[in-house]
Amino acid sequence: MEHSISLKDRSSLVISGVEHIYSFNDKKVELLTSGGRLTIEGESLDMNKLNLEESIISVEGTVNSINYSKEKKPEEKFWKKIFK
Repeated sequence: MEHSISLKDRSSLVISGVEHIYSFNDKKVELLTSGGRLTIEGESLDMNKLNLEESIISVEGTVNSINYSKEKKPEEKFWKKIFK
């Protein structure tokens, strides 16, 4: 599945290749894309469009950051808890 991000004027964001939406509120969006886990932070974020058939999400609002994070492997979580 192809993954792309289009951001216009820090206020109109379109993301393709969306596989799962973990959470969404007016300050933070957390989702899984075919390119990895993605976190969008901003202000007054609003889901303008969600098309599950095409795996596209459209977000309006002020975008302050877009961050990819590495998926943690189960053994990493286990060892991190032990040596906390």
